Amino acid sequence: MEEKILVIYIGVAGIRSIDIADYVNKISDRISPSTFKGEIIVIPVQENDTRIECINPKYITDESLIEEHTNMLNKLKKELDYQTEQLNGKN
Repeated sequence: MEEKILVIYIGVAGIRSIDIADYVNKISDRISPSTFKGEIIVIPVQENDTRIECINPKYITDESLIEEHTNMLNKLKKELDYQTEQLNGKN
């Protein structure tokens, strides 16, 4: 079975910026499909709706593209963590 990537955009409109990290973490902790083989990425967005997109990496066959994709995802996560800290006033 091929691994897939689920990107979950969590709508955080109307939530105080200081509470966003806790809110997203609580939702992330509840997402644990036992039959899912792949990676789950949770991204807070300033919208009211939450949506899920599935990325099927079978279209990426070049090892260098897979590595580049993984590096970009790691960089995105670090930037999101940093922005969340900034919103919460932690420098």
